[in-house]
Amino acid sequence: MGITIYFQGKLKDTQLINSLRDELIDISEAMNWECQSLDEDWSKPSTAKLIVNKERFEIVGHLPLKGVQIKLHPDCEPLSIYFDAEGYLNTPMSMILINEGKIKPEDSFSSVKTQFAPTDIHISIINLLKYLKKRYVPNLKVIDEGEYWESGDKEKLIEKIAFLNEKIDKVGEILESIDPKFLSRCSPEQLAKILEEKLKKNL
Repeated sequence: MGITIYFQGKLKDTQLINSLRDELIDISEAMNWECQSLDEDWSKPSTAKLIVNKERFEIVGHLPLKGVQIKLHPDCEPLSIYFDAEGYLNTPMSMILINEGKIKPEDSFSSVKTQFAPTDIHISIINLLKYLKKRYVPNLKVIDEGEYWESGDKEKLIEKIAFLNEKIDKVGEILESIDPKFLSRCSPEQLAKILEEKLKKNL
């Protein structure tokens, strides 16, 4: 839950990947953003899969992606701009789903949640995506829950973030009002029903 930006597209030429990555690194350095580069071998097939155990999960196998991950702010999810060997924007999890035959590369969406970061961080990401569309990914599709991509309206973005923050706080209050001992005796179905009723009543 929270304002999120979704995006998908394809490099107009995979030969541009190095210059794109270098530009994003330079931009990050100029803006004092943390940036990590990824440069895996595109010539090798993807063998990535998700391994889940009791305490954590990890991705194992070869993940043929190139690009960068940028951390713009501690309260914003990292912005991952990765491309597969065909030039599609992709993510590690999407690569696993592609390997399993659950989605196609062209159907993969990348995303970044900006809900809890300053508004200017959301705007910076949108401006960066607009630059990518102009220079490298002409068919870039963006779904911006803050509507800044379409409108450029900062006030509307601020209002949407404030509205969702209020609702998130309210959900937190509702959850805290339920006795944990009572919840421990509920089945998953009963718990879902209780939460649904409380959320409908209060929201």
